[in-house]
Amino acid sequence: MPVTYTYDYKSTESASNPQGTSSRTVHTTPSGTTVSSTEQPAGGQATTQTQHYPAGGNQGSGSGTLSREEAERRYLEAMEDEYAKREGGA
Repeated sequence: MPVTYTYDYKSTESASNPQGTSSRTVHTTPSGTTVSSTEQPAGGQATTQTQHYPAGGNQGSGSGTLSREEAERRYLEAMEDEYAKREGGA
Protein backbone atom coordinates (compact mmCIF):
# COMPACT_ATOMS: atom_id res chain seq x y z
CA MET A 1 0.00 0.00 0.00
CA PRO A 2 1.53 3.37 -1.00
CA VAL A 3 2.18 5.95 1.67
CA THR A 4 0.38 9.26 1.25
CA TYR A 5 0.82 12.54 3.05
CA THR A 6 -1.45 15.49 3.69
CA TYR A 7 -0.24 18.87 4.79
CA ASP A 8 -1.25 22.45 5.49
CA TYR A 9 1.21 25.35 5.34
CA LYS A 10 0.49 29.04 5.90
CA SER A 11 2.79 32.04 6.02
CA THR A 12 2.15 35.76 6.28
CA GLU A 13 4.46 38.68 5.76
CA SER A 14 3.69 42.36 6.13
CA ALA A 15 5.44 45.69 5.73
CA SER A 16 4.63 49.21 6.78
CA ASN A 17 6.27 52.49 5.82
CA PRO A 18 5.22 56.15 5.47
CA GLN A 19 3.73 55.39 2.03
CA GLY A 20 1.37 52.72 3.37
CA THR A 21 1.14 49.06 4.32
CA SER A 22 1.16 45.76 2.47
CA SER A 23 0.73 42.13 3.41
CA ARG A 24 0.91 38.77 1.65
CA THR A 25 -0.48 35.46 2.87
CA VAL A 26 0.29 32.10 1.29
CA HIS A 27 -1.85 29.11 2.31
CA THR A 28 -1.04 25.71 0.84
CA THR A 29 -3.24 22.63 1.27
CA PRO A 30 -3.56 19.40 -0.69
CA SER A 31 -6.03 21.11 -3.04
CA GLY A 32 -3.58 23.87 -3.98
CA THR A 33 -2.12 27.20 -2.95
CA THR A 34 -3.98 30.46 -2.34
CA VAL A 35 -2.04 33.73 -2.37
CA SER A 36 -3.69 36.89 -0.99
CA SER A 37 -2.01 40.29 -1.28
CA THR A 38 -3.34 43.46 0.34
CA GLU A 39 -2.00 46.95 -0.26
CA GLN A 40 -3.15 50.15 1.43
CA PRO A 41 -1.54 53.47 0.57
CA ALA A 42 -1.30 55.94 3.46
CA GLY A 43 -4.73 57.53 3.79
CA GLY A 44 -6.13 55.45 0.92
CA GLN A 45 -8.41 52.51 0.27
CA ALA A 46 -7.10 48.97 0.80
CA THR A 47 -7.06 46.67 -2.23
CA THR A 48 -6.84 42.89 -2.03
CA GLN A 49 -5.97 40.40 -4.74
CA THR A 50 -6.41 36.67 -4.27
CA GLN A 51 -5.21 33.92 -6.61
CA HIS A 52 -5.66 30.17 -6.27
CA TYR A 53 -3.26 27.72 -7.88
CA PRO A 54 -4.69 24.18 -7.99
CA ALA A 55 -2.41 21.33 -6.97
CA GLY A 56 -0.79 19.84 -10.07
CA GLY A 57 -1.36 16.18 -9.31
CA ASN A 58 -4.73 16.52 -7.62
CA GLN A 59 -6.80 18.56 -10.07
CA GLY A 60 -10.26 17.11 -10.11
CA SER A 61 -9.35 14.10 -7.98
CA GLY A 62 -10.56 15.48 -4.65
CA SER A 63 -8.54 12.82 -2.82
CA GLY A 64 -6.50 15.29 -0.76
CA THR A 65 -3.43 13.04 -0.76
CA LEU A 66 0.02 13.49 -2.28
CA SER A 67 2.80 11.19 -3.25
CA ARG A 68 5.77 11.24 -0.89
CA GLU A 69 7.94 12.91 -3.53
CA GLU A 70 5.39 15.70 -4.15
CA ALA A 71 4.90 16.31 -0.43
CA GLU A 72 8.68 16.50 0.11
CA ARG A 73 9.10 18.86 -2.86
CA ARG A 74 6.41 21.22 -1.59
CA TYR A 75 7.76 21.12 1.94
CA LEU A 76 11.28 21.99 0.78
CA GLU A 77 9.98 24.85 -1.38
CA ALA A 78 8.01 26.23 1.56
CA MET A 79 11.03 26.01 3.87
CA GLU A 80 13.29 27.74 1.29
CA ASP A 81 10.75 30.56 1.01
CA GLU A 82 10.52 30.87 4.79
CA TYR A 83 14.31 31.01 5.23
CA ALA A 84 14.64 33.55 2.42
CA LYS A 85 12.02 35.78 4.10
CA ARG A 86 13.81 35.58 7.44
CA GLU A 87 17.25 36.31 5.98
CA GLY A 88 15.88 39.19 3.90
CA GLY A 89 14.20 40.73 6.92
CA ALA A 90 17.27 40.61 9.16
